Amino acid sequence: MILARTLAKTTVCVAVLAVGCVNETYGPDEEESHEWHHLNLSARPGGGDSGGDSGGDEGGGEADPGGASIVGVETLDVTIPDSLHAQGLAIPAKLVRPKWSKAVGKRPAMMVLHGSGGLLKDGKSESGPCSDQMESQFSTWSQRLAELGYTVLLPSSYSARGFCDKHTQADKMPKTFDANTEQILGRIYDLDAASRYLCDRPEVDCDRMGLLGFSQGGTMTMIGLHWQIDHALQYFRENKGDTVDIEVPDVAPGRPEFKVGIAYYPGCGFDGAVPLSTSNNAAVENKYLATAPLFILHASDDPLVEHCSTEYGAGSREIQAGQVAAKMNVENLYDIIVYPDAGHSFDSAGAKADGGTPEGNLAAKEAALQVALEQIELALGG
Repeated sequence: MILARTLAKTTVCVAVLAVGCVNETYGPDEEESHEWHHLNLSARPGGGDSGGDSGGDEGGGEADPGGASIVGVETLDVTIPDSLHAQGLAIPAKLVRPKWSKAVGKRPAMMVLHGSGGLLKDGKSESGPCSDQMESQFSTWSQRLAELGYTVLLPSSYSARGFCDKHTQADKMPKTFDANTEQILGRIYDLDAASRYLCDRPEVDCDRMGLLGFSQGGTMTMIGLHWQIDHALQYFRENKGDTVDIEVPDVAPGRPEFKVGIAYYPGCGFDGAVPLSTSNNAAVENKYLATAPLFILHASDDPLVEHCSTEYGAGSREIQAGQVAAKMNVENLYDIIVYPDAGHSFDSAGAKADGGTPEGNLAAKEAALQVALEQIELALGG
């Protein structure tokens, strides 16, 4: 089922869905700067912060559950406090975690990031503008991961801003979040705050956290692994800050690091949040590189694949990753699989995905699931 694990070949631009191809306005031949930021790449020694108490038994790290078994799964409504958010916004979230037969130490965790349909179903609840119930895709994934022993955090970026679904409730989106670029920028801060919150959970081993995202959430998964998030925010603020209706502050130092990223059918253009230039003269810190193994699971009939894969379009991010890895003499951890005869949202929509064929979409869903679970276990353990 693997069509593409390729290097740079062609350059084409096509229309995209909610997130992806943009008309990049940064100069292709901008002078290279050597003011590199955040050089803690996976090929170098180091690790994430280890915040939080162990919870349960003493220990942590890669502690074995010591014969404990999972006897159930519980779902909690939690709030990521505004004190952790660079824009001062509290983010509601779901925390789904295994219930163990006896106390265990710190365990690995996953953060799951929703796409443009939102995390929660439509319908007001006492706690916010949306239903308390997650969309079925996220209920399924969080249950699946919790049953494998992972604590799962699912931030709700949309309900935090007063709406549930980007496509059906555009009129409810605030001015500071009604453009694609503003959504990407805002969700960078959501991701930053959520990572700190998850790291500080007493049951979570901060050195074993991963990201899983879908569509716009897949884009955020990629950005969450970007080696230059801090620089990207500064560069955007200085060069494009007047094009958005939000402030673009820096994030606090000490952001926890993720050890793996699984990005289902993302838009790789990032809507201008990170430059797309692949010119050899472009500043290396303005190019994309993942700091941990990144697995992009895409579809041949999804126009969002265009900047992700050189086999199906410009493949700008794929090219950039190779350029930066060569320049910095580090491993290129960018990996993309493009499933044939599959369309956008093949994981959630199955045979009725947007594009592809019913057979192709179902085959892609099954194959991608195996890749995702295998790579999560390989990176984080169980």
